[in-house]
Amino acid sequence: MEECRDGYAVLVNWKINQMVVYDPLTRALDLLPVPPAEIRGDMHVEFHILASEEHHGPFRIVSVCHEKWGAQAAVLSSDSKEWKIFPFSEDASPQVGEDAYIPQGGTLVNGFVYWTFTSGANIRVLSTTTLQFSQIEPPPLHMEGQGEFKPGETKDGKLCLVCAVELTLVVWVRRPDDDGVDRWMLDKTFPLQDATDEITRYCLDEHVSLNVVAVISGFVYLSTYCEMRPNYCWFMSFCLETEELNKLCPVTLYAIPYPYIMTFPPALVCNRVNPQLEEA
Repeated sequence: MEECRDGYAVLVNWKINQMVVYDPLTRALDLLPVPPAEIRGDMHVEFHILASEEHHGPFRIVSVCHEKWGAQAAVLSSDSKEWKIFPFSEDASPQVGEDAYIPQGGTLVNGFVYWTFTSGANIRVLSTTTLQFSQIEPPPLHMEGQGEFKPGETKDGKLCLVCAVELTLVVWVRRPDDDGVDRWMLDKTFPLQDATDEITRYCLDEHVSLNVVAVISGFVYLSTYCEMRPNYCWFMSFCLETEELNKLCPVTLYAIPYPYIMTFPPALVCNRVNPQLEEA
């Protein structure tokens, strides 16, 4: 499993060099080739699917191969089923030192893919329109016990970063400053200690931590972690607007979870107004 987005799941079998894009709702399956070996090398490879606005229309897959000092992108169309390779791009401010590492799992937000680094290095950005890389600075404040930033979007579509500091959510939003330049602004902090006390008691462990899985349309999706039960967690959602925390379900983990949000089934969409409702 490499990616879940817009109702599609991307799966890769490196032993046979094949990739599958699967729609669990319709059971439609597209068999595709993996990116050429010439660009993969020893680099970390990840995939992002760009779905069409049309229901079950053509889609694109962007593959990104990472090194510590830069990255390279390739794109495949479901129509041609051929990869177009773009030049390797070196970071303007590459990571250096022992803390440098290759980012894991970029996040697609409003046509851009963002990669954050726990080392505090600049955020790597890829435009899915031009397939060009760039960098932006991370938030200026680092808090003790802070987890990795997770990019996402607020309800009104603004780019944001969310991280967990022990049992508190910290939200940064990127917006213009007084001088008109986009900067990270500390938006809000949400202490969740009281709301997670029940989970702490169930885990029989006082040291429960939060992991930000995804931030989608103003909702933060979280999982818990406790040392005494490492394969057991709770999945939760938190609304940034209403500050409501929902404990969705307990899950036994054996692999990395991927949030799956499918398109609303067309058969359930009513395009006509009920005459009785219209009269009422």
